[in-house]
Amino acid sequence: MIYRLAFTLAGGLFASLSLPVAAEVAFLSETSPAPVKQLLEKTRQLTGSDVQLYSLGQRPDAASLEACVVVGQASLKRLQECAGKPVVAVFVTREASAAAEGLTSAIYLDPPLSRQVALAKEILGSDRRLGVLVRDPEQWSLLAEQPDSSVTPYFVNEYDSLNHALVDLLKSNHALVGVYDTKLYSSETIKNILITAYRQNKPLFGPSSAYIKAGALATTYSDLDDVARRLAEILKSGLKEGVWPEADFNPYFDVRFNEQVGRSLNLLLPSPEAMTLRLLSKEPR
Repeated sequence: MIYRLAFTLAGGLFASLSLPVAAEVAFLSETSPAPVKQLLEKTRQLTGSDVQLYSLGQRPDAASLEACVVVGQASLKRLQECAGKPVVAVFVTREASAAAEGLTSAIYLDPPLSRQVALAKEILGSDRRLGVLVRDPEQWSLLAEQPDSSVTPYFVNEYDSLNHALVDLLKSNHALVGVYDTKLYSSETIKNILITAYRQNKPLFGPSSAYIKAGALATTYSDLDDVARRLAEILKSGLKEGVWPEADFNPYFDVRFNEQVGRSLNLLLPSPEAMTLRLLSKEPR
């Protein structure tokens, strides 16, 4: 009887040690749309933490707070509500993350330029010349992780207009690789960019999944499950081990094609799954 009781108590102790560490994690978001709620629920399930959503006007209790997740660039202004606790930002661009003070970690919304370039080369060939439209050299220095002689930036601020920069780019390159910049690639400019490019049979890669329907040929992207998976890894590492990964691009992603555009350009596209695996094999570990 004594041995049975001891075994039961020990078993309960080991079971409790194996359970996820409960922690108060605050999601700070200006609004509470379905995707934010879905991300919160997925994060709660993957981490076992107590995760609560605080929309605009709601403040978390600093006494019970272990970490904050800032959702969206508009919410970066709420960093002071985290009372000096670790803060992870999601759905923010690399540029916005770099400009924000007080972030512990972040998952960038935009894919790395090197990944989009690798995608373009896999489809068009490694010897193809690629052009990238950027606002100015400062933006380029932030986007270009490593030099690539086959990739040339075109600085819009050095031209009379975006269209003049685009025409110059298309004359000397086989494709345009888009960067996540809502001013360069806005609802007002994207139609003109695509029409100008496809008149010369030059495809657009990226800058995100949202542009595929508009007419981009292909892109890499991270969906909600990918963000939740990476966010859970960051929170587990920080809350359990005290090690918070640096802000970075999401290592989990997929590829999406516009098959109709591919056919119009006479391009033979592999399956998105096969292309994703090929790109993953080239990613730095």
